[in-house]
Amino acid sequence: MLKYMWLYLKRRPGRILVFIFVVALGVSMSLVISSIFLSFGETRSRISKINESWITVQYLSESGRDESIDSSLIEVFQDVFGLSDAIPVDIAYLGYNLFGSARANFPVYGIKQTEISRMLRESNAYISEGTVFAPGTNEIIVSDSFLRAAGVDLKNVYEEISEMSSEGLYTVVASLEGSSVFGLGPTGISRGKGSFGFLVFAEDGFLIAVENELRSRIIGEELSVSIKGPVSSRKTLERQYASYYSGVLLTNLFVALVFIIALTMLNSVSIRERRKEYAILAAMGHSPGSLKIRLFMESLYQGIAGWILGLLAGGAVLTLFEDRFFTPNGLYIGDSTISSICTLFIPFTTIFLSHILIGRHLKRDLVGLLKSSEERAGLLKNRFRNVGLPWLQFPLRSDGYRSLFVNIIAFAVLVTVFGSLLSSLTDTVRDSGRLFDRCSYIQTSELEDLRLPEEISSKSTAVIPADLLDSDVKLMFGTTKLFIPVVSTEHSRLLLISDEDPAAGTLYVSRSLFDLIVNGSVRGLDYSSVEVLTNLESLAGVLVEDRTESEGLLVLYDDRNLAGEIRGFASEVGQLEVVDRRTFELKIRAETQFLELISSIIIYLQFFVVTIIGVVTVTRVTLARRSEISIRNILGQRRDEIGLLFFGELSLVLFTGAATGYLLATACWHIFRFAFLQGLYISSIVVPGTLFRISVMTFVVLLAGVLTARCLISKQDPISIIER
Repeated sequence: MLKYMWLYLKRRPGRILVFIFVVALGVSMSLVISSIFLSFGETRSRISKINESWITVQYLSESGRDESIDSSLIEVFQDVFGLSDAIPVDIAYLGYNLFGSARANFPVYGIKQTEISRMLRESNAYISEGTVFAPGTNEIIVSDSFLRAAGVDLKNVYEEISEMSSEGLYTVVASLEGSSVFGLGPTGISRGKGSFGFLVFAEDGFLIAVENELRSRIIGEELSVSIKGPVSSRKTLERQYASYYSGVLLTNLFVALVFIIALTMLNSVSIRERRKEYAILAAMGHSPGSLKIRLFMESLYQGIAGWILGLLAGGAVLTLFEDRFFTPNGLYIGDSTISSICTLFIPFTTIFLSHILIGRHLKRDLVGLLKSSEERAGLLKNRFRNVGLPWLQFPLRSDGYRSLFVNIIAFAVLVTVFGSLLSSLTDTVRDSGRLFDRCSYIQTSELEDLRLPEEISSKSTAVIPADLLDSDVKLMFGTTKLFIPVVSTEHSRLLLISDEDPAAGTLYVSRSLFDLIVNGSVRGLDYSSVEVLTNLESLAGVLVEDRTESEGLLVLYDDRNLAGEIRGFASEVGQLEVVDRRTFELKIRAETQFLELISSIIIYLQFFVVTIIGVVTVTRVTLARRSEISIRNILGQRRDEIGLLFFGELSLVLFTGAATGYLLATACWHIFRFAFLQGLYISSIVVPGTLFRISVMTFVVLLAGVLTARCLISKQDPISIIER
């Protein structure tokens, strides 16, 4: 059997090598994309892993340590067997940038200098660079991966601005290296509010037992504290990784479908082209069962070869990514074993489908396949005798063109679906900030007597004392912030156009925002009543109060260039926060970055595959029609005219398939939105620009195919082909 396959490889190397190449490409891309997903999970696990070194018992307080809770906890610690020590800590949480807007909080423990060596020993970490923090300062020692993710160097000041973390300024004095992500600082690092408690250490082998005992005793004491240890850490990791594994599986499914469609169609064409070969082997005495086994083993060997090459290529790409993407951004690449196993879906599914195709063909009368090709061509010609244009006939009966047709449909569907997903996310974020296209909000709570420069106030239409209420709007993937200005009834007329006087305690919203509120897709809004105003568009809203404890200024203007001047002024002052149209542009970039990366990889991957399929199809069709091309040439048709024939055939197949895929994806998107996206804001159904993108990429595939056909036609000698 191996001898037979070797002879087939020497006779038809192109078919086998193309199949192996496409399998390897699919496996490598699936491995890389899956590893990107899992890198976020691995980074989160490094943050949670610190709880496997000790047990953190903590509680929240806005006014420093609670002596009564501390005393109760110390009494509990004294009666727990296996507990070796407990040291008091306060904890600040800093945000770790994973990718785009994705963040995970990690702890910075406030301890005495004398405890530093013990903390490092228990966590298997060490100070790689820098000096120890000084007591009574804001100096911190943090993991080196966090510094890379935040873009902070040693001796620099890091500002935490997230409300979910410990806001404030921190001076980084040293970096840590180890298997966990955490930080150390002096006692009082939480600035008198936040998390307080104890780090509990256990004797060798007793850490899990101590955690379980503490949890049972503290629950019995009814203390409002949380316990984080090895058990809770592993449960957290399982929950986190479950979502990432789901993302890996879905991503692999998308990538696999791209390549499975392409590979199955390639195999289908190859099997049809070898029908005469099967017939000859059957006439020589080979049973359908032996032929099936032989052809199955061919597909199996090719699939395994492609899978191995794909893993090697994917590993090389991951090594490059680790040096140039993961490590510089503070991400850990993690174990790719799961990703590698998932890639088996591509070759084995293709082999299974190929086996079904082989079985269907071998059930036929193989000896009957030895009839003359002229007779069969006549039958096919009669079948399409009503087709007027000659360049329409061949695509309708060509297996190769049918393969290309299916792949261009799949490509158009992917481009349309991912384009619509990106557009819906982008438009939601953009529309949530439409109100700030003509105004800027300046947070002035720390500078109550702030006055705007004359060049700004003179260009503005109004300067209103206001507050800003933020809420969460549910998206298909997570949430986004919605900012609602809070103004007094005195100034509300400047923002609202209404026949009636605005009522205090009323939230005036657009129709779109009202629908989201009714569906429960908006959280964090506090109002007495809600009314719809037709003059408000997109996701806009204004909360009117009788009086407001204004923490900022709302600057209204007609000239959008004034927004830049306001930002420049705020930057000079240094303590002002600004919300304007630029804020939402940055949010769009951050919140769509990951989805755009994944969708771009999948779309351009499919485009590359379709281009390969197009070139292979044209090559096969051209070689199969050498006699026809030679006869046309001898009868007087120039090679440019023959090339135009191929141009017409390819245009029919590609643009018909692209249009079919676009219409199919549009219909599917409507159904998907109706079935699963109820209660979510979707500003656009299908992006019109997607059709232009599909058309351009289809034209590129067409151009590649025509150039291939022209090259092959120019190299043919019609006389020698006819003589042969």
